[in-house]
Amino acid sequence: MTLSRHRYAVRVDLSERRLTLTRGARVVLRRSVAVGGSGSPTPAGLFFTTILATATDPNGPYGPVAYGLSGFSEVFTEFAGGNGQIAIHGTNAPHLIGQAVSAGCVRMRNEDVVRLAHVAPLGTPVRIVR
Repeated sequence: MTLSRHRYAVRVDLSERRLTLTRGARVVLRRSVAVGGSGSPTPAGLFFTTILATATDPNGPYGPVAYGLSGFSEVFTEFAGGNGQIAIHGTNAPHLIGQAVSAGCVRMRNEDVVRLAHVAPLGTPVRIVR
């Protein structure tokens, strides 16, 4: 494992349904996202990216890549065989971006999550606000 310092941070505004990646004070990426629905809200708080997974099917429901976050669903203790961990990932339903429709994850257009994955290192802080 290699430790490094960086100035990247992600902010997800649930009410605006917007993700912003900054490096210091400079905005690197700002995109609309889909967030959790009323029955499965995206939890607010300060988290960090724990894993960057590449999908076996880049056209599937999670898109080509997914960042696992250090946070967990407030509703699900298990989801799709996992432990209810929330994530930032792509989608095969880009027409739903901008809506509150996910099971608690933050969904981005596939090209946007790929760009995020090329820039933001693991350990990037992710602040999710209401």
